[in-house]
Amino acid sequence: MRVYNLGIIGYGGFGKFLHTHWSALDRVRVSAIADQSAVALQHLSGVKTFTDWRDLLLEKEIDLIAIVTEPGAHEEMANACMLAGKHVLIEKPLATTLSAARKIMATRDQTGMVAGIDFMMRFHPMLLAIRDLYDQGVFGKLRRVDVENYAQDEQLPPSHWFWNRERSGGILVEHAVHFIDLIHCIAPSKILTVNGLKHDRNPQQEDQIMANVVYESGLIATHYHSFARPGFFETTQIKMAFDLADLELFGWIPLRASVKALVNGSSKQTLLAESLFSIGNTIPIDLATDESRPAGWGISEHAGNSGRQSVRSGGVSYQVDEIITGELQARKTKQDMYAYCVQASLLDVLQKIDHPSHKLAAPLESGLDSLEVAVRASDSARNTPDI
Repeated sequence: MRVYNLGIIGYGGFGKFLHTHWSALDRVRVSAIADQSAVALQHLSGVKTFTDWRDLLLEKEIDLIAIVTEPGAHEEMANACMLAGKHVLIEKPLATTLSAARKIMATRDQTGMVAGIDFMMRFHPMLLAIRDLYDQGVFGKLRRVDVENYAQDEQLPPSHWFWNRERSGGILVEHAVHFIDLIHCIAPSKILTVNGLKHDRNPQQEDQIMANVVYESGLIATHYHSFARPGFFETTQIKMAFDLADLELFGWIPLRASVKALVNGSSKQTLLAESLFSIGNTIPIDLATDESRPAGWGISEHAGNSGRQSVRSGGVSYQVDEIITGELQARKTKQDMYAYCVQASLLDVLQKIDHPSHKLAAPLESGLDSLEVAVRASDSARNTPDI
């Protein structure tokens, strides 16, 4: 089994986290780190340190480089790494502009190097379970996604690069692509329309912004992201409305999702066969309460639920006989799930290096698609006059 020598460019808090958990992999040796504070890292055993990231590229034994810097630097670094014969794993977002992202992809094609983006949520077992159940038709068509993300800014002073659009791209580019890609992973579809709204705390700090996206499949998604509240209120909720199910995911690395679904015999067995699913209650559909119309509303297609064996959603008729509730549970701590996902992301790139026919779970194309939504929504928001 080949062991790969890995270099890391950027050694902030996340870079250190990656180093810790990538070093635990049998196939990886973290051999070099480039960071402006490299002098303070010389205590790291067996790791070469460089102040200038370009010097790291001269190390012939380095096979793969992880780019864990502010987004505005990704284009220059990724292109230089691949031209130097190094495979790359790029932290999200792929870049801050669409033109920069396309240049990275062009360099990948020119050099033949393996290049992936660290969309670690694509390796999350619970989200993969949701995607599998969706692909098997258990939930019906996905119609609506609502992402509500409230983050603290107590560790982001006005001078922080996060607020500088040239360096970060803004909240949707730097942060929201994580959630935009989550939707693209579960239910890929062509993007039709994108618009955005925002609020500026002051000319330097764009602290609330949202994106509205319409897809060819009929899915409408909304992403609201705020970096304006105390850490005590930091929460993420993701609601998904399918034809036959309501799912609600909790946390930006979700460990639990509530499920309410209309099922028939076949789809119920598929859901119960999912190892992460824990059943709550089941109610026969002819005993369930449908409060969509108050008593005395008038004649409807279904005067009552007695004998009812089908529902209609979006013009589609589905055969169902029960309502089932329960939860999908990741059964890992947040720390362990985060570690598992970033390890899986790196191993996926190594699999592509070993076996060129392997399809990356998070190719650069996925980074471009999510970036397109973020950029278009940001441009729309910034071009909308304030009232």
